[in-house]
Amino acid sequence: MTDTDDALGDNESQPLLRPGRPRQNSVTSILARGRSNTISGLKTGYDTVKRHRVQFMYALMASVLLYVGFTLAFLPRTSLSRDFRRLHFGKLTHAETYRIFLESLQGENHAQQHLRAYTSERHLAGDENALKYTVDQLKKLGFSPKLEKYYPWLNTPVDAGMSLWINDEMTFESNMIEDFLKEDPSSSGPNPVPAFHGYSANGDITARFVYCNYGKLEDYEYLKSRGVDLEGHIHVIRYDTMFRGLKVKNAESNGASAVILYTDTFDDGNVTESNGFKAYPFGPARNPSGFQRGSVEYFTESPGDPTTPGFASKSPNTKRMSPLGRVPGIPSIPMSQRDIGKILPHLNSRGCAFDVQGNVEGFEYYSGPSDEQVKVRVFNKQDYGVKEITDVFVEIPGILHGSTIIIGNHRDSWTVGGAGDPNSGSSVLLEVARGLSELVKKGWKPLRTIQLVSWDGEEPAMLGSTEYGENYAAKLQRQVLAYFNLDTTIAGSQFKCESNPLLAQLLIESASLTRFAGNPGQSLLDVWNDQSNAQIGILGSGTDFAVFQNHLGIPSANFKFVADRKHDAVYQYHTNYDTYTWMEKFVDPDYHLHNTMAIFTGMSALTLSENELVAFQSHDYVKQIQYNYAKWHGLLNQTFRAGVYLRDSYIQEKAQDLSQLIAHVEGKVSPKFDSETAALRKLVTRDYPWYKFPKKIAIYFKLSATNSKLKQLDRLFVTDRGLKDRGWMKHSIFGPDKQLGYLGDVLPGLHEAVSDGNVQETLEWLHILTKQMKLVQELLET
Repeated sequence: MTDTDDALGDNESQPLLRPGRPRQNSVTSILARGRSNTISGLKTGYDTVKRHRVQFMYALMASVLLYVGFTLAFLPRTSLSRDFRRLHFGKLTHAETYRIFLESLQGENHAQQHLRAYTSERHLAGDENALKYTVDQLKKLGFSPKLEKYYPWLNTPVDAGMSLWINDEMTFESNMIEDFLKEDPSSSGPNPVPAFHGYSANGDITARFVYCNYGKLEDYEYLKSRGVDLEGHIHVIRYDTMFRGLKVKNAESNGASAVILYTDTFDDGNVTESNGFKAYPFGPARNPSGFQRGSVEYFTESPGDPTTPGFASKSPNTKRMSPLGRVPGIPSIPMSQRDIGKILPHLNSRGCAFDVQGNVEGFEYYSGPSDEQVKVRVFNKQDYGVKEITDVFVEIPGILHGSTIIIGNHRDSWTVGGAGDPNSGSSVLLEVARGLSELVKKGWKPLRTIQLVSWDGEEPAMLGSTEYGENYAAKLQRQVLAYFNLDTTIAGSQFKCESNPLLAQLLIESASLTRFAGNPGQSLLDVWNDQSNAQIGILGSGTDFAVFQNHLGIPSANFKFVADRKHDAVYQYHTNYDTYTWMEKFVDPDYHLHNTMAIFTGMSALTLSENELVAFQSHDYVKQIQYNYAKWHGLLNQTFRAGVYLRDSYIQEKAQDLSQLIAHVEGKVSPKFDSETAALRKLVTRDYPWYKFPKKIAIYFKLSATNSKLKQLDRLFVTDRGLKDRGWMKHSIFGPDKQLGYLGDVLPGLHEAVSDGNVQETLEWLHILTKQMKLVQELLET
């Protein structure tokens, strides 16, 4: 063993230590020392922060203020208009919204596809095929249509006829259907619709007949003054602009046992065979074998389901009332000019002659009645019952709640065709939907909600729209700002617009933004000015705006292209020739008018939707009231002559007070309000720096108050009592003419009272109108 070995052996049980590393640097000692240093450091740091706390806080605040100041210095000026969209994450400016909509419709036009699809087969009220096509097309555009069903009582045709009997032998019988034309496929297709009237009474009447001209009250007064026997006879009446249901009503009240309504081409204007034009399909004149179908329910007095007046037929088991008083009690049928020509010549030299002539061959327009041995049989069999109809809704929710714009069209037709009425409008509605869907795909959200509606059952009595309006009356009055109607949208070259005056300037502006028939150098407004000096007519009744304007007080408009009666092809209204063939051959071969109307309709909705301040003009409205009141005031002064009776002086005094009130609102109040509104519109779009944020808040509250006033204005003229004998028509300013139906009347209640010389009614309407005009004055002045 060496010394070294001894050393190793002696230290075998001792830990092996590395040379140069002292024992005090153990792990434990290192950790202990580190903890001590950390604590010391923290104490030192805390003491430092504590000593310099005030300086630190000042430095932090200075940094924040510097950042905020820098940010505010470069913060862009903004308007309330732009703030609306930023707060709701709007992605498109006004200009971009209009551009995308216009480009989508100007680049493509699907109207022909839609029109041909709708008019390929019969589609009476409740038709499933037209419903399916509408829903499918809306789904393809990315929408989720909502269906609303109602269950009105109405008729389906079974059989109807007219025959001539001489000495108890039948010498002629109408086949109650138009000639089939090989040149027009859909007029000669399977399952045609025979001629009939909606809501006509069933019956089988054989009697002598009498010609009653247009069936107006003055016609019947003339016949009675000449001693013409009317009682128990079949009344033959010619169509014109007067609503057919009122013709039947007048006939029934004058003793008719049945009614035949026929079309006389004399009333078509210049474009007739007698003036050298060829008849359809070889020319633009009316085909003499056409039957004008249509409803005879008194829907210009009370539209909708006649068994549920004033409330909706929401289920098949809805409690119903008798329809008496809302539908005729005698049968009626339509007739062609050709077939009526087989019977009317038998009246020649009998009774009295009418000054108005016509084109029925061999007939000299005598009243009759016919000889005792010359009679007509009218046979009418209709199947009446509760039927399901379906309205289709698409809604694009807006940023502002409680403000909706509705665009509506009905899709049901009397025939296989219905190209003009209603499916030109159906095609336009789907094209508007396509344009709006392109906007939605780009992230657009309208400022106000836009709703597109396809109504069902309009032809029998505006069933779909009326039942819906009655069902949601309170909600619609709260939320709907305006209603735009599309019906018989394309039937000629003459642009015609009927509207509540509140919408007049908006429609003119929209027309200026609409390119006419694909011509980049010509606007719809240019054409409108050339044709009628951009005249806007008065709304009457007879289509789906009635429940909105006449019943609920929602400003409405109805626009279309109509035949000009000079050069355009005659519209084959409600006949089997209202087909896509007729449309493409004589009216709109390239569907440019359809495209124009789609753009105009969409631009009207967008102009109303996308402007923060509602684009209504109160002065246009009051000016219309003043103009028409002046007419009825003059008539009143003639009817109730001051000094004759004390009551007459009192009536004239009240009428003069109302005249002065209207003149004040028209001359001072409404112009001042519109001027303030125009100034407010500029403030809404003006840019302000950030530090004027309180001013924008004030503008916002003023904007909300003004919009509320404009929305209320038309509602102020809705009455609880309605018009006399027409309680459903509740608007005191606008309503259908009582005697003509389709045409509009202004101040109808007062007009009728004065015309009738009814003292009590006249005083009541003077009181109602005075109260309403004071409310208008208060609304616009506060």
